[in-house]
Amino acid sequence: MKRRKFIKVTGSSGLLLTATGSLVNCGSFIGEDQDKKLLEQSIQAFKRFSEVWDFKDFWKRGNTFDACLVFVDAMIERWPNEEQVKEIQSEVQAMLRQNLTFFSSYNPGTLWADDFGWWGLMGLNARRHLLRMKDRELADKYLALSMDLCWEYKRKTAYDHSEDSRPVAHGCRNGDANGSSKGVKNTVTNVLLFLLSSRIYRLTLEENLEDNEKYLDMAYKQWVWFDQWFNLEKYGYLKEISSSAALVQERPMAFFEGSDYQEKIHPPWSEGWVWTGDQGMLLAALMDMHALGHEISTYVKKNDIDPGFDEAVFKARVDSIIKKIGQGIKLALVGNKDGIIREAPCLSSFGPQHGNDYVAGRGILLRYIGATHENGLLGIDLHKTVLATLEAIWETRDKSNNQFPPEFTSVENDSSYVEQFKELWGLADNVHKWNLDKMKEQNRLGVCQAIGLDTLGAAIKMTS
Repeated sequence: MKRRKFIKVTGSSGLLLTATGSLVNCGSFIGEDQDKKLLEQSIQAFKRFSEVWDFKDFWKRGNTFDACLVFVDAMIERWPNEEQVKEIQSEVQAMLRQNLTFFSSYNPGTLWADDFGWWGLMGLNARRHLLRMKDRELADKYLALSMDLCWEYKRKTAYDHSEDSRPVAHGCRNGDANGSSKGVKNTVTNVLLFLLSSRIYRLTLEENLEDNEKYLDMAYKQWVWFDQWFNLEKYGYLKEISSSAALVQERPMAFFEGSDYQEKIHPPWSEGWVWTGDQGMLLAALMDMHALGHEISTYVKKNDIDPGFDEAVFKARVDSIIKKIGQGIKLALVGNKDGIIREAPCLSSFGPQHGNDYVAGRGILLRYIGATHENGLLGIDLHKTVLATLEAIWETRDKSNNQFPPEFTSVENDSSYVEQFKELWGLADNVHKWNLDKMKEQNRLGVCQAIGLDTLGAAIKMTS
């Protein structure tokens, strides 16, 4: 069994000195049994998830099960010989059979572009889990779901192949598969296509799968779309909060005659809207691009897309954006008083119309931060933040069944955080509580439990 790399306990204040010499507030994890305690919490959290995961909401089901897969993968890496972890592996395998049946019960024409993105990413993680279980037949079905259905739909139907969109061409619209609505080119729809393309391409390299250049092509096109927007600083799509920190907004907007980027609905937009989930997924996609620098250089030169492409310049640009977003997260999405990951105080996220969608963002952010902390590109240390967030979630759970809540911070600290964010961002709504009145109870329980799994998964990875 792997053990956490702590070398000194400093008194009873809850601070541990790590192998790197930094102090981490670990709350209830103090003592010789901290590894066992984290394992026990993980088992209890999964048990509750297994009771609430089987709900009927398409994109939320895909996203929450992706959280489960990443979390269980972290457990397997950390505790490969624990019998209870092996039992969880088998239970997830059975859940994946159910999930494929659930997916097949939907008419694809009724789904939206981002739906396919969530399920496509989940399918790739499902394949990894199933191959570990030596269930290649089901693993291949999930790969086909990700590549042949989800990715192909987004490329053929949701991607804007026209050259005349202004001020930036192409990108991905969040329309429905039947074509009844064109949808809006928001961040989540575009970053899902970006990340799904880069992840499929990396999988094809690992498994030596042929006919894979189209995935690299789309990943590069989506990089260009984001980069062109980020270079148009006057529109503030990548909005700076200091010379070294920024966050990407919920969608790019450009108000001038002839602009294709003025859509204020689907869902209703308000100025300054920023969402945690976008930050995590964009970081993951950018880190993929950094890792694929050589392959991208070869591809763009071979196809005469950009003969002057310089791999070092490209990677430096990607690296600078990663670090800006990392600093933006640290400054603007972590409460100064309690050190807990926060959702930006935007009524568009918390409000009654779409709060049930955006409540998942903090988990999505932590899912991808947990998966990318080891490569050093982020340039910040979020160990204390992840552990403080986990402690808050654990302490506010329903102790009778280990159900995690949508809110796990104090009203006093929430008020302080709103002021903190407003000072940095220039705008903030006085919101503290998620309006989930329109959300079915089973859906709410599943989504909130998944946020806890994402947090536990990040803690497991960061303390291994």
